[in-house]
Amino acid sequence: MKTASKELKKLRSMAENSLNKTAELQQLLAQIEATLSRAETHKLIQKTKSNS
Repeated sequence: MKTASKELKKLRSMAENSLNKTAELQQLLAQIEATLSRAETHKLIQKTKSNS
């Protein structure tokens, strides 16, 4: 029975680590998306200014 309990704790730990990594990746992707969006906005502003 102790072996099953240890295995369950190990699997739970692995699942928690996986969820943490998923959350970190989602945060990183959101940061990249925001950076790209700002860069695109900056380009559009510069383009608009040069056409004025």
